Amino acid sequence: MALVFERVLTEGLGDLSYLIGDDAKSVACVIDPRPDVDVYLELARKRKVSITHVFQTHIHEDFLSGALELAHRTGSATVYASHEGGPHDYGYEHQPVRDGQTFEFGDTLLTARHTPGHTPEHLTFLIAEAKHSSHPYGAFSGGSLLINAAGRTDLLGPEAAEKLVEQQYRTLYEFFAKLGDDVLLHPTHAHGSPCGAQIGDRLSSSIGYERRFNPVLQFDDFAAFKRHALGELPPKPTYYPRLKDANTAGPEVLGNLPRIPALPARDFHHAVEDGKAQLVDTRNMLGFGGGHIPGALNIGAHPELSIWAGWMLDVDRPLLLVLEDDAQVEEVAALFWRTGFTRFTGYLAGGMKAWDNAGMRLDRVRQLTVHELRDKQDHFQILDVRMPDEWKEGHVPKARHVFLPELPKKVGSLSKDAPTAVYCDSGYRASLASSLLLREGFSDVSNVPGSWQAWKNAGFPILKGERDGRQS
Repeated sequence: MALVFERVLTEGLGDLSYLIGDDAKSVACVIDPRPDVDVYLELARKRKVSITHVFQTHIHEDFLSGALELAHRTGSATVYASHEGGPHDYGYEHQPVRDGQTFEFGDTLLTARHTPGHTPEHLTFLIAEAKHSSHPYGAFSGGSLLINAAGRTDLLGPEAAEKLVEQQYRTLYEFFAKLGDDVLLHPTHAHGSPCGAQIGDRLSSSIGYERRFNPVLQFDDFAAFKRHALGELPPKPTYYPRLKDANTAGPEVLGNLPRIPALPARDFHHAVEDGKAQLVDTRNMLGFGGGHIPGALNIGAHPELSIWAGWMLDVDRPLLLVLEDDAQVEEVAALFWRTGFTRFTGYLAGGMKAWDNAGMRLDRVRQLTVHELRDKQDHFQILDVRMPDEWKEGHVPKARHVFLPELPKKVGSLSKDAPTAVYCDSGYRASLASSLLLREGFSDVSNVPGSWQAWKNAGFPILKGERDGRQS
């Protein structure tokens, strides 16, 4: 017998999921799957196991759960969800899981433990050899204990946060801190997830290492812990409540990737002019800047598309897509699906070459180097669209800070006639912001490729500590 252990990293979202099982018995489970579930089915075939159980550590808010999708695709797997932490109104068929309940996969034993704090119903699954059941060697901690952090407790609002932070303190100090140093930690939320602050960039750890170095495990009293837990949190994504509701009710089972029809240029043009769909160009910033369909938002087909689609798009309106290459359509469909986007009017068949050949109109975004920005700083209205903590660590002199998801509501505070230069960390978010400003009628917008990274590496001046984003 060999333990089946496969970890799946969903880049961009900063989430981890796991295939665990026993190849001698040919059985396995999946913990916290994403909706594009082919990856688990392919791993199961490779490891010659059948997925019989699908576990969820908690009701996810950062991605659309793939539990129901995976159970449907296997044809026989059962979904298991927590019934701890109060009444639950799950809208889908499942088996309840209680604290202390065990599940056997050959010689491998999983034990569910109620670990509230990140959410009220949260479970951790301890893994052990069946013959040494009281000595776990690993913990699938979901969003409770993370690498260098713990899952945020504020997602259900300030009133719930008061209770959840107390529960998290007990979870960390009365449960995790009492596990053996050699117990390996396998979280669901990883670096890049908005579900925690300052999550470390390692994908796994040990209880001993976290006990020694994780800031959340260094407090002698609850009051100090509470100040840390509720301070300096990243902005809560606006799409989180929507995904929580969807994952509680049970996401629609599609049986495959969302379907995106191919539209010829003329049909695509008519759909754009109709105005019912949102137009998104998923090409890289340089291609978009060189020529794009007027009114398009530039959300590049990188893993982080899932998050920025969640922040910036309306899930109730269908999408029209421009791709770098038609062969990308399934990859892009999966990225949108991960934060709940399943409605598509179509994509532009043949891409921008087909649009150009049809004689359609184009808009452009100037690409401004950091050297040009430095030499003409007084000429531009400089806009920094990074996260607040990124801004505080340093920014371009004379820049104004507006966090990207807040930009649609704050465009009125900017001059539409002033030449505007937009930067972020690398240019990805800045290109999205630039496309939004163009759509809002700004007359002269430039994106800064390389952005903050290029500015720092060029050795240009840096300012810190301006709270409102204006020069003092």
